[in-house]
Amino acid sequence: MSGRRSPKQEEVLRALVSEAELSEDEARLYLLVLREGSIPSSNKSEEVRRLKAGGMVILSGDGKRYIPVHPRLAVANGYRTWREKMVREVNERRMRVDRLILELIPIYEAAMEKRGGEGR
Repeated sequence: MSGRRSPKQEEVLRALVSEAELSEDEARLYLLVLREGSIPSSNKSEEVRRLKAGGMVILSGDGKRYIPVHPRLAVANGYRTWREKMVREVNERRMRVDRLILELIPIYEAAMEKRGGEGR
């Protein structure tokens, strides 16, 4: 996407990076696909692969082009993917915290037992 972009286009690009968590190259490519309507399926770049995996572009029925998913659905797909990742990370952290608690309880109980024996 060569040429000069308007401040509004720059704002949209920044929002795709910050809110949709796309890389700048992915955001530029998604905007290009939106503007052009499609790109050749011969484009095997990492950015295309990630946009496809994120539900932002799909392969056309004839397999010759990648076409954009409607922004409402594409950005919602990105948000859903981000949310699922966050929930998974929170759940994993909770399991690690629970394991830590189980390791700390015997230490605490031993100290309390020892302290209780000192007063006798």
